[in-house]
Amino acid sequence: MGLDGKVVVVTGGTRGVGAGIARAFTEAGAQVLTCARRPPEVPLPGAEFTPLDLRDTRAVQDFFGALPRLDVLVNNAGGTPYRRLTDAGAERHARVIELNLLAPLTASLAAHEHLERTRGSVVMIGSVSGGRPSPGSA
Repeated sequence: MGLDGKVVVVTGGTRGVGAGIARAFTEAGAQVLTCARRPPEVPLPGAEFTPLDLRDTRAVQDFFGALPRLDVLVNNAGGTPYRRLTDAGAERHARVIELNLLAPLTASLAAHEHLERTRGSVVMIGSVSGGRPSPGSA
């Protein structure tokens, strides 16, 4: 499938599954923008990186507002650091909810106008942890 001329944003696209998704889009010919809190350990040829904390609504709106075009948004960023429920206060748990639940919503809303213009798509990436909890991921 050729994606020449298409612009794709992959959140959390600097490592793991997100880096694989970004690589697949670049190999298909898309212009790929990755964003995450930390830069990639190994730069992905053909992809641009922008540091972005997806929990910062204003920064997310500014990032998407500066894009001239967007065809695909891949909401991939997420994670749950290992910790027992009683080892952290409610604020730490709220940060996990912000990243895994609110950040994809914020990014999707910020990207909506672009995607409506291009008849683009939002791709949501989830984790098995969402339906199958494991120790330390309360």
